[in-house]
Amino acid sequence: MDKKQMAELIRKDERNYELTLQRAADEICSDNNIKLVLITGGSCSGKTTTTKKLAELITETGRHTHTISLDDFYRNLEESVYLEDGTRDIETINSIEVGLIKQCFRNLVEGKKANIPRFDFISQRRIDNFEQIILDDTEVAIIEGLHALNPLLYEGFSVSSNTYRIYLYADDGNNGDPRFIRRLVRDWNYRGSDATGTYDQWDIVKAHEPEYIDQFANSADLRINTYFSYERGLFSIPATEILSQLPKDSIHAEEAQVLIKDLSVIEPIPVNLVPKNSLMQEFIKGT
Repeated sequence: MDKKQMAELIRKDERNYELTLQRAADEICSDNNIKLVLITGGSCSGKTTTTKKLAELITETGRHTHTISLDDFYRNLEESVYLEDGTRDIETINSIEVGLIKQCFRNLVEGKKANIPRFDFISQRRIDNFEQIILDDTEVAIIEGLHALNPLLYEGFSVSSNTYRIYLYADDGNNGDPRFIRRLVRDWNYRGSDATGTYDQWDIVKAHEPEYIDQFANSADLRINTYFSYERGLFSIPATEILSQLPKDSIHAEEAQVLIKDLSVIEPIPVNLVPKNSLMQEFIKGT
């Protein structure tokens, strides 16, 4: 492909994603009974960008929004739960304060004041009562997080008419693992993690997803495939470079070599062709 063809491919992918979000915004804005918009998906499924874009579209369509991250409800360090191998639980629903979440969300649905915390990842503690929110008749809260569709968070007070549920996933149609490549590149660019660290953490992430995320996918009002057909070309060079630095005696070496071979036949796509507001910007390092 020449650059013009690449740009057209990117435009189509981005347009399809935007149209899907506009559909969701239209449905939400057409029903003032909806108080909570719940967005979930596994790691690197695009929750951050989807939440931001949907909030903007809902506002443009006519309803004011508040965004809430379930990450802000993590347990304080001294209250942490640990897994059987001794590592701190940051993936399962036990890692967050379910009782506090339920109280906040009940108040939102009932039009009462909700005290929303903010989690300080440096001190590993919540700043409680960080923000106070009261939803009026036209406002909506967008709640984003791994466990956003888990009924335990809304048990006893919320009904389906109060919520709009969105499940995000990334399926390339070829049994690949787009989210792993996204995370590999993102963690290298922004979190100082090499391929070994990403592989090790990915095993933990994937182990918990069926029980804590995927089983609730069928309850979603809208399922969005956030895979973009151009992203393999976008990630082919950086992912190959990162994987090539994996030690040859690594337990992941064989798997990495298979992925490197698959990426070697993909035509690279320059980063500078990606729109500045693209979901892909969560993972790449722009120019």
